[in-house]
Amino acid sequence: MMIGIEFVNDQESKTPLDPAVFGKLHERTKDLGVIWGKGGTRGNVFRVQPPMCITEHDVDFALDVLDQALKEIN
Repeated sequence: MMIGIEFVNDQESKTPLDPAVFGKLHERTKDLGVIWGKGGTRGNVFRVQPPMCITEHDVDFALDVLDQALKEIN
């Protein structure tokens, strides 16, 4: 299983998030304990490929880290 989470500046125009800003987001989530794959043709996609034994607690932790990192870089 793999899923991509694309980050954009605006949901209507779907303008990709600036790669420099996305890089800051990627680094901050690593600092907080979650390592995401990075990809996409514009460098603005997190690749998520969790292990089959992932728990609800693991998912909640990853989402909390993402939420905190997004708040910090904005």
